[in-house]
This record gives sequence, structure tokens and C-alpha cells, in this order.
Amino acid sequence: MDIIKPMIEGVLYPLMEIKNGNRIRKYRSELLRSQNYTKSQLIDLQKEKLASLLCACADGVPAYADLQLTAKEIRRDPYAALQRVPILTKRQFQADSERYINGKADRSGFILNKSGGSTGEPVVFFMDRYTVEHYEAARWRGMSWWGITPGSRSVMIWGNPIELSANQAESYRKKDKYLKNRITISAYQLNPECIGSYAASIDRYHPEYLYGYATALYAFASLMEQASVRLHISLKAVVSTSETLHEEQRQVIERVFSCPCVNEYGARDAGILGFEAPDRQIHATFENAVIELLSPRDFTPVADGESGLVCVTDLNNFAQPRLRYILGDMATYASDSAPTTALPSGAYSNALPVLRSLDGRQDALLIAADGTLVHGNFVSQLTRKYGDILKFQVIQHDQSSATARVVLRPSNNAVEVLNSYRADLEALLPGVSFTMEQVSDIAPSGSGKYRYTIRQFD
Repeated sequence: MDIIKPMIEGVLYPLMEIKNGNRIRKYRSELLRSQNYTKSQLIDLQKEKLASLLCACADGVPAYADLQLTAKEIRRDPYAALQRVPILTKRQFQADSERYINGKADRSGFILNKSGGSTGEPVVFFMDRYTVEHYEAARWRGMSWWGITPGSRSVMIWGNPIELSANQAESYRKKDKYLKNRITISAYQLNPECIGSYAASIDRYHPEYLYGYATALYAFASLMEQASVRLHISLKAVVSTSETLHEEQRQVIERVFSCPCVNEYGARDAGILGFEAPDRQIHATFENAVIELLSPRDFTPVADGESGLVCVTDLNNFAQPRLRYILGDMATYASDSAPTTALPSGAYSNALPVLRSLDGRQDALLIAADGTLVHGNFVSQLTRKYGDILKFQVIQHDQSSATARVVLRPSNNAVEVLNSYRADLEALLPGVSFTMEQVSDIAPSGSGKYRYTIRQFD
């Protein structure tokens, strides 16, 4: 019997609210109400939050004061006022991040954070408790769609060595287990010969759900399948986060764990931007962020149904606001945001916008010699037909050359597979010459995330 869950939800959280002013449950309740708003009610809510943020930026943030936005103009049409703000890239923010600090905010309450840095130098930024608690509230709203609550027991299959070194320290291990009701299995220390004992430890712990990077979850599930190992407990979900969940990964995870694999979309420097619901669509956190999808060529809005750069205005970060911030991801809005599958009454509103797909990182966008853009997902789809390819990574050096690193299943036809794969890649990217490298393994990046395609130039 899990006695920690009722202690967390019935004792710990109320005490945190009394002692520290924690408001995660309050903000979660607000999101559970607003998810049932009509479309016009949601727009009114977002407009009001955007207007408040823009007024604060115009009044106290040096980077935005120069735009000379007036409160009257902002209140009249916050969306039009936002369009006067130039696009902000990570490089621009890093070059002069101090100018984005709100001079009228209380710096004693600032919380230093940084992005994972999976595509380069991490972005260092400030937020406050108000921001963090809205991020957490959005996560727990999405989890609630699957019957998961803040005290629900979980197992993390994680891949970041920095985070794992902290979790493995005794004090952090106890804090995780007794205050967060979770344990961690290191994705960096998975021994295929011990996969049975890993599964047995999950069975003994009896979690309600698993949580981790897509590639870590996929690697764990693949090892279980290869060893014919199964869990003897029922899970509500396996939640994939922090990187693109490919369909072939989802299929293996769901087959092995006999439960839905749920996509959580978020970033450390933007919060939880979307969560997959039981209708298997990702519903955007409309109340917490304005999410624009823009052309990677000229930053103009793309049409619904077209893939674009994710451009975020976080509506809750008044400490160091970043307006129209290019996150580095690619995504696609559904042409029709209404869910296609009916859900039980009150589960959530049809008015929340739907992200039809999460298309990976911007720097996974490859470029043919004639300038044609080819997303890395197409490389993944192309590679599926090769049963002998266990892992791959395509690195484009410039507009005429690239390297394909490949891990092959032991066989006698390696040369034939590599030549055929090269021909397919060069057909996909006309004018780009590929060098093929057969390697024994492809390690994740320093952040623990596995990158299928990488473009090394702007």
C-alpha cells in the first residue's frame, strides 16, 4: 500500500502552502477550470495576461522600453502590440540578457535556471516562484487527464548525468523517494544482463507511471523486449518528455509496458507548452503562453497544418520576460483544433488549440544544395526500411556535404546496406554528398538527449 501519496497530497502540500505560500494546487485548479472555457473565454483570459505582461515590459524591462509601447495601445489590442516586438533568438538573448531583467521586480525572489543546452551553450535565465509554480501546475493538469496526481508514485528513467549525480546522492535519493514519491533508474547505467532485475525493482516499487526522455524510455523498453521481460503491474501511462517522441519509439514503449505512451511538450526556458490527452492529441497550454509558429526562412506565420518554428511568449515570467522567443523547436498546429475522439464530459475543452505534431529541433532541419528544407523526421522515416540499421545520426556540415554515422546489426552485407542508405540520403538531399561511417555506438549528447540529425551551419 502506498502511504506516501496521501501524506504528500493531504499533509505535505497543505503545509507547504501555509509555510511557504506554495500555490501549485491553486494554479492547477485554475487550469482545470479554464480548460472547460469556450474559445472566446480562453482568448479573453490570454489577452488579459498578455496585456499585463506587455505593460510590465514597457514599464520596467530595458530591452522593451525602447519600443515605446503605451498602456493604452497595449490594452486596446495586446496581440497587435505583441507583433511590434521583434523576434528574439537565443543568441540575441545571451548576448545581452541583463537588459531583459525587469528592473521593478524583486530580485531577492529570482531563481537562476538554465536550459539543457542539447544544441549548444545552455541559456542562463531568471524566473521566480510565480513562474515555476505555473509550469508545475500545467504539468499536473496534463497528468490529471491520465488519472495521475501530484502524489502519484513514479519511476524516472533518466539520462542527464548531471541530474543523475545529484539524484544518486543519498540526501537527494531520500528527498525524491519520500517527498516526491519517486525513484530513478539511470539510463546511463543500463546493463542488458540486468534488465530483469531493473524490471523487478519497478514491480516491487509499484509506480503508477514511468517518466523520462523518449530515447531513455525506448532503450529501456527495447532491452526488456529483447530479453522477453515484462512487468507484472499495470501502469496508467509512460510519460515521454524533453525530446521528440518518434512513432516507432512510441510503438515499442506501448507494446512493452501495455499502456499509453504520453507526450509532454515543454522546455526549461518556456515551461509545459502542451500535453497529450486521451484523444491522442497534444493540447497547447494556451493559458500560460502565446505560441506562434513561424517560417524558418523569414519568421512569418505559417498556415495551420504547416510546420514552423516555435516562438513563445511566456505569460508568467515577469522576472526576466522574453517576448516572441525562438525556442528552437519545430511544430505544427492542427488545421482543425477540435478533438476527433469524444471524451467523458468535463475531461477538457475542445477550445484548447491542438499541436498536430512536434517535428523536432530547428537545427535538425537539413538543407539541400538548392535551398530546399528537409526536416530530420524524413531521415528517420527513410531509415525505418533498413532492418539492419540499429542506430543512425546524420550531421550536415554545409550545403554540399554531410556525414552519416551508422550502427549496423552484425551481418555480411554491411557494404551493400551502407551504399544503398547513402543513395537514399543523397536522393533525399539533392546536391549533398554523404560520407558513411560505420560505428559501434552513438552516444547521447551531454544533456542526455539523442539527436538523429544535426545541422552545423545557419
